[in-house]
Amino acid sequence: MNTLFRKKILHRAKYRGIKELDIIFERFILRFGYSIDNHELYELEEILDLPDNLLLDIILKKEKIPANLDNPVMKKIFAACNEP
Repeated sequence: MNTLFRKKILHRAKYRGIKELDIIFERFILRFGYSIDNHELYELEEILDLPDNLLLDIILKKEKIPANLDNPVMKKIFAACNEP
């Protein structure tokens, strides 16, 4: 595992263009960030490539999850959103 790649992806996740996404991904990283494997990092990178507004709409369930992004990482993001 390339630790530089891990740091880059986790940093991208925490600093989005929309404050709501910053909060969502901060929760996700606190819960799962340092335990996800290489494959999941690549899945996360695909998710982070989405435009902020579309990503927020998907998380808020206003938009359907694209089939290629319906993966374990997306499920973990939803889990992080729904914890108290």
